[in-house]
Amino acid sequence: MNLNQLLYVRAVVETGSFTRAADQCFVSQPTLSIAISQLEDELGGQLFARTTRKVSLTPFGQYLLPSILDVVNAQAVLMKQAEVFLHPKTTLIRIGTSPLIDSHFLALICESFKQLYPSVELILREMNVTDLHRMLEEDQLDFVFGVATAKQPQWENLPLYRESLLFLPNMRRSEGNNLSDSVFLKDIADETFVMVPDTCGLTRATQAIFRSHRLKLRKYAGEALSYQVLEEWAKLGVGAAILPRSKISTENQSALYIKERSGQSLMLSYEAVWMYSENPSPPLQAFAKHLRDIIPTLSTGLVEIAE
Repeated sequence: MNLNQLLYVRAVVETGSFTRAADQCFVSQPTLSIAISQLEDELGGQLFARTTRKVSLTPFGQYLLPSILDVVNAQAVLMKQAEVFLHPKTTLIRIGTSPLIDSHFLALICESFKQLYPSVELILREMNVTDLHRMLEEDQLDFVFGVATAKQPQWENLPLYRESLLFLPNMRRSEGNNLSDSVFLKDIADETFVMVPDTCGLTRATQAIFRSHRLKLRKYAGEALSYQVLEEWAKLGVGAAILPRSKISTENQSALYIKERSGQSLMLSYEAVWMYSENPSPPLQAFAKHLRDIIPTLSTGLVEIAE
């Protein structure tokens, strides 16, 4: 296995074509195809299902893709860190994000900061939330954006935004059309919920919500690979699901807002965290200040969308 093989896989996923991927990687199509076939032989399974019309990931490929991208991204970060060490004028800020973070929100933060500090390089890594916090502690990341969690004395925390949690009913159990746009948490407590692996913080947050309301969370024995799969399984009747509004497809008409006993909508809170330092470097200090300055405006816009 070598890095080029993993880069070829990423290019095929991005372009949906072996030919376009080869052009993107500046190699011939046979070279790329042979390299991916050799990688598949080494891994023991096919990554792509190939037809005359399209190329798509197999279930095996979908399962391994996050790990493949982790390796590719780690190589990019390694090269940037080497550049920073060898060329001190190059400034790097490493930001880890949960998959739940709104990509538009993240882009607005980064783009506005780059306009003010064009010489500062921002490196983004989307990872498992547990790994994000570990890497922050080990000085492998400078900032982490994710679901709000218990405060740590060595961290600085800044609330980012909140968004509504919605209930996706098990369509086999759903009785006709619900005339309301909401449902109380206690009324869905007897449902069996399909969950995603706790890589983004959603499962942990959902469990905490049920515990805080003294309700038992009934989990389906299997796990969905993605938010899209959660929606599909709810439609198929595998189980019910809970997702933030931003992760539900626009054509989904069955999702319902979830309310507490008080009638308030259940919300998921996001935050930025970074290590406390009495003497932070100027770029890190500037980014932290930028967050404090811009978040009130951005979060207001997201709340309007979410509600």
